[in-house]
Amino acid sequence: MIVVIGSGVSRHALGHGSLRPPMWEGFLRQAIIDCPNRDSLGPIEEAVASGDYLHACEWLKKRYDENWVSYLRRTFSAPAYAPAEIHEQILRLDARIVFSLNFDVIYERHANNIHHGSHIVKNYYDTDVSEFLRGGGRYIIKVHGNLNSPESLIFTQKDYARARIKHAAFYQAFDAALLTHTFLFIGSGYSDPDINLLLENQNFGFPSQLPHYFLSGNPMHVDRRASLRDNRNIKVLEYDRIDDAPTGLVAELIQLNSILEPEIEKMGTTNTW
Repeated sequence: MIVVIGSGVSRHALGHGSLRPPMWEGFLRQAIIDCPNRDSLGPIEEAVASGDYLHACEWLKKRYDENWVSYLRRTFSAPAYAPAEIHEQILRLDARIVFSLNFDVIYERHANNIHHGSHIVKNYYDTDVSEFLRGGGRYIIKVHGNLNSPESLIFTQKDYARARIKHAAFYQAFDAALLTHTFLFIGSGYSDPDINLLLENQNFGFPSQLPHYFLSGNPMHVDRRASLRDNRNIKVLEYDRIDDAPTGLVAELIQLNSILEPEIEKMGTTNTW
């Protein structure tokens, strides 16, 4: 199993001043408010309202110009977000490979603190990123890069298009992983264009595959659920959010780990994996 974590996981972390990492839409709306160039922001606001986040982000990046990187770091790094219970529960799932869609380093910092630096962190642009497919270690793959190398972040329409060509080897490795592993999406959306393309290619190229799984705390219309299953081979698993945190997701992961951990321990003692 490969676990994929998105901004909904980072959202649980708490930083200085009780700040939490923003979700994508929230980040864009705040970036519009803070934008130093106030000319003609209407098209950007319309793009956000319509869900066209990639273009909205691209246009904001141009408006911020040389201030863009510092703004990203003030938002995603400076508050020094501390790992939350959800990061611990995901770590306890004991997945050998975790794909992080996030720019922050909250999960990998927690994983390496607990496991004494034994997790191998790779970015999509690393020449040896495909090592995770056959390597024997535990890997955290930064699918969109990280803020240590802001020029390599995948955050806009242009970034996605450029990465797809320049770093095709990574997407080939991602494609291979989809064929050989079950993916569990936690705290992520279903609008990432590159991941969707890979899922659709796999679904129609290998129609007999077992499904991947997407955790959702929001009720999803039956037609949307059917479309995700029919086109991307994603099976939606809904959980009760309980509140806006959502603490319901953490509760579900705690229950899952209570079931998995005895089985993992059993496999370790009997060598039956």
